Amino acid sequence: MYNLAFVLLDEIDEQKYIDSLKSDQLQVHPVTRNEAAKIETYDGIVIEEHRAQNIGVVCELLILLKKKHDMFIWVISERANKMNHIVYLQLGADGIIDNESDPELCKLLITNAFDRYSRFNTNTDRDVIKPVDESKLQLRPCNFSVVLNGEEINLTKLEFKTMEFLQTQQGIAVSYEDIYKHVWENQGNDKQYRVSNLIFHLRQKIEDDAARPKYIKTVRSKGYKLTL
Repeated sequence: MYNLAFVLLDEIDEQKYIDSLKSDQLQVHPVTRNEAAKIETYDGIVIEEHRAQNIGVVCELLILLKKKHDMFIWVISERANKMNHIVYLQLGADGIIDNESDPELCKLLITNAFDRYSRFNTNTDRDVIKPVDESKLQLRPCNFSVVLNGEEINLTKLEFKTMEFLQTQQGIAVSYEDIYKHVWENQGNDKQYRVSNLIFHLRQKIEDDAARPKYIKTVRSKGYKLTL
């Protein structure tokens, strides 16, 4: 029997949906947002977005849960919220469940994941909490910030877009031209100066010593690269 927590973000009655997920293998427990932050004994968790306006709350929960626990997380979201789905997956959700999907399909999706995990981890304790390496730089799209060494650092929108682009090209030298096109998305003068100025401010925020950068390296006659 697997234990699944079902998070309700609004004051709504989802008991019918919760009951439809229950089976001989799956026991579903409704929990509040505050209770979800303290979950330790469940095998997985389902977060019901319910409304697109809840994206910020869902993101916060994903970040918190991924930081503290090692468990499966699914988000139930409206089919039209494609951008929200991308953000949830970037933050570590294991899958997105369409709110119009047949509950029977959702039940099979969840139990199959649990079964597969159990087969490959028969000699391990599923309830062991794995520590997260907080020394790695993590992006938080919900509020344009990064987390480094456990500390959240707020960025401007342009600074965040730069970090996001560099991360997609991690370890590869990216030209001033490419960075400019991705961040500003227009044509303009003084491209190298504007990119260099943006990188300067980024280094002031994330580097221990901006004069000897550890994360954003300068590649002579080329541009910059991100090393983590």
